[in-house]
Amino acid sequence: MSLTIATNIRLPEDLLKALKYKAIEEKKSMNQVIREAIETSLAVEPKSKVSKKDSFEDIIGIARSGIKDASSKHDRYLYGKKR
Repeated sequence: MSLTIATNIRLPEDLLKALKYKAIEEKKSMNQVIREAIETSLAVEPKSKVSKKDSFEDIIGIARSGIKDASSKHDRYLYGKKR
């Protein structure tokens, strides 16, 4: 199963009401209705149906250094200690 990440969205009251009614009507959760609408809108197949692996996924993270503060102290790591 793929990793899911929680996020917040803001909706106008009338859109939220319509979403709730649609979820009840289709006997689905609001999350499921939203996911299906996004997948349809973006023409993305659900992960469970996608069998082809993206070759770029293999290179993600191969250059990890283990340094946790590199973004804030990059000058120190690139040029050495300040004098």
